[in-house]
Amino acid sequence: MKYLKKLKLEFVKGEFKNPIKGQVRDPEQIYAVFKDIKDQTKETLIGVFLDDKLELNSYEILTIGGESVSLVLPDEIFRSAILTNSRNFILIHNHPSGKAEPSEADLDVIRVLKQQAVVMKRSFLDFIIVGDDKYWSMFESMDGGEYGLGAI
Repeated sequence: MKYLKKLKLEFVKGEFKNPIKGQVRDPEQIYAVFKDIKDQTKETLIGVFLDDKLELNSYEILTIGGESVSLVLPDEIFRSAILTNSRNFILIHNHPSGKAEPSEADLDVIRVLKQQAVVMKRSFLDFIIVGDDKYWSMFESMDGGEYGLGAI
């Protein structure tokens, strides 16, 4: 059996095109940047990680699932939040069926992640589902308005 003896992570400062300018204020802003995820034939989950001022630290594809299911691993989400020193995060994923309403599995994931976010001292701002030409937002369905620190 072989074990990983050394893991080296290196963050490199460099030039990149930031698709999100300034403070993230609402789900529409995230949807506008990531709406093309609707064209994926498999469910794809993207994590958007934000600093204390709700400005972008990073974003990444967390999982790619099947046609109607995507595996959400809380460890991956919180690992990325910790490594990027992000106190806030938003998850966005597509439904290849084109329907933007949350499934029972989506609602279960939301419940679990909300509880774990409290334990991990992170703010789970939103869970956005992208359909054909619309989206559903956990934040909008609960509170609406603009994101705030500690909103959810």
